[in-house]
Amino acid sequence: MNKIVKIVALCLCAASAFALSACSGCNSTTSYKATTTPNWLIRTSSADELDASSPLLTYAEQSTYSITHSGAANGTYSFEYGEGEYTTKLYAQLFNWSTDTIGEYAEDDLREYVYVYETTLTLPVTVVVGDERSEQFVNKISTVSYFASAANNLRPVYSKQDIKSVTPNVLQASSLSGSYVEMDCIYETHYSQDGRNATTSVTYRSGGEDSTATASTASEYTVIDSSALAIALRSLTQSGTPTFDVYVGVNGSSARYQAAWGSAYTLDREDASLTSVISALDDASDDGYLLTGLTDGVRQYSVKPVVVSLVSSMAGPSTTYHVASVTNTDMNAGRAVIVRMEETVPFNLGTLTYDLQSLTLV
Repeated sequence: MNKIVKIVALCLCAASAFALSACSGCNSTTSYKATTTPNWLIRTSSADELDASSPLLTYAEQSTYSITHSGAANGTYSFEYGEGEYTTKLYAQLFNWSTDTIGEYAEDDLREYVYVYETTLTLPVTVVVGDERSEQFVNKISTVSYFASAANNLRPVYSKQDIKSVTPNVLQASSLSGSYVEMDCIYETHYSQDGRNATTSVTYRSGGEDSTATASTASEYTVIDSSALAIALRSLTQSGTPTFDVYVGVNGSSARYQAAWGSAYTLDREDASLTSVISALDDASDDGYLLTGLTDGVRQYSVKPVVVSLVSSMAGPSTTYHVASVTNTDMNAGRAVIVRMEETVPFNLGTLTYDLQSLTLV
């Protein structure tokens, strides 16, 4: 597993196993496109939801998550993560294809409304091998992704990942220096207007040679940019096991993933580990962003788990997202908000849990 693979975990791009592309541009004419619906809206019609009247042109959905680590060393070394923070921001804007993209993808007099999804991650970590301890590193990753409306299958338009990170390197560590890898670089991807090609450039702040490469993203499956995976999950039908391709700029290729939905459950107010999550949902309901009503004087939040994993005989680690249930598209009270994410750290080094702390419309 190379260093690129582990970086994806901290980008929240469907766990950490983007090792090989299962399909980087299949030629079949059969379509297996996933159904995508703007479940972040209260009412989710089948018409194109992005136009000049979209509320997300004026307002933005913002959320904050705490990050905690659980799990011991894998027998030879450990990653001791401190408390971290993850933030997201979703809004919309007008994208100009004649000026906002690179030359080969420019389209004169073409504009479209797109979603913009921004994330930031801050997570301290110390690496321990035997009696040796590294300095404390601070992982800092920011991403931005532009993509088309759910009516247009979230077609990717642009993405950027700014990465300064330390991640696990091996299963069995024989030295401190060999147990982790560092990345300090920026990946930027421009997509063609039809979404069938992607050009990714990498700029290293240290320790690498800048480069640019183009890859085909043509597929009979829905194509999602890795930086938009979490928001894309909110758009999926919450049943079965939809399959889709994820383009990872860090790898310069696509890989096929699946999202396996589980059964709905109600968040337990007696569970101390969910106190902050439920408080954030209560605050969002009090503010009117969520429309969850009272049952016997108490709000009850229905959630569905979905496990995202690589479609491969060697699938590697997975990530489990807990998403507010969509039960009524005419009154989507919970907006398919992600309340918790559980991300497996590579090489049996524990689990990172992201718990919702706040959800607001600003």
